[in-house]
Amino acid sequence: MSITERDRRRHYRAIYELFWSENSRIHLKDIATRIRVNPRTARRRMEEALGQGYVARPQLRKRSYKNMKEYVCFFNCENPTEAFLDLDQDGAIIYRARMAGFASLWINSTRSITVDGTPVIKGFRSDYHVSYAPNRSWEKAVEIIRKKIESFQPELYEPASYISTRWDRAIRWDKEDEQLFRYFENDLRKIFLPVMKKHLISTGKIYQFLGRLPQSCTVVNSYFPEGISAYDPYLFVFGTEYEDFVVDLFSQLPTSVFFFKVSDMLFFLARVRKNMMRGEDLGTSSTRQLPIPRLISELLRKGIIESEEHAVVEYHWTKDL
Repeated sequence: MSITERDRRRHYRAIYELFWSENSRIHLKDIATRIRVNPRTARRRMEEALGQGYVARPQLRKRSYKNMKEYVCFFNCENPTEAFLDLDQDGAIIYRARMAGFASLWINSTRSITVDGTPVIKGFRSDYHVSYAPNRSWEKAVEIIRKKIESFQPELYEPASYISTRWDRAIRWDKEDEQLFRYFENDLRKIFLPVMKKHLISTGKIYQFLGRLPQSCTVVNSYFPEGISAYDPYLFVFGTEYEDFVVDLFSQLPTSVFFFKVSDMLFFLARVRKNMMRGEDLGTSSTRQLPIPRLISELLRKGIIESEEHAVVEYHWTKDL
């Protein structure tokens, strides 16, 4: 019997759930057993899921200990493309992105960076919080979010502490930890041999590093039901006294969402379907039908958020060793 597209998507989802609930480095033979296929087919499904962006390669992001701090700054620049390119040789930069919206340049770095532009928001980054992508449609997600907004009662709000900061604490982190972090940062499933040869690191050290990940790093597993290229990457920034309620709201979206804080502002990076945020040839009556702007309008109207801005991430660069 030939496999259907529905079967493939079911397997991609199952791989994501195994990454999330069990281990990002789960063995192929165990994946094969769990999705009830042979190891050869499991390998092919894994290659499809990762290669086509249904499941992102498991990634690492440092937690916010005082000896691992990241400084984040958003700038508006007169020539943001030139500013982006001029930063090529700055070794302090971990991540940078060219954006269109509330800021034109986004920089994560190990120290404050000077750019020919005006700072918009700056400060140290919190830990990341990454949502578990529910297996539901965009329409159902919007319905759930809307109902949660309608029933929200400020007097009953209780913080859940989804986002942590650890700026007053340090963690053991040596040269080999940094080398292993950079090696596994954008693909936790990499094999050991290349990093062992390059840096003369033992398997024992690698297993120690992996065993300490829950304390030292956020392990990021992400899922995109239609493939990551099907969505537009939006960075939202909210001012709110109800941070955890807002995190819970946008965790209802069917794609994985990255939350973090800089200063007292809540940020989240979400991959959203085009018709959730914008449309073509919108008339006066249809502008109110864009689901996410309408939800944001309700949040502002009810005072759940005090301010909102957003930007589209056009292109980006990540440090890789």
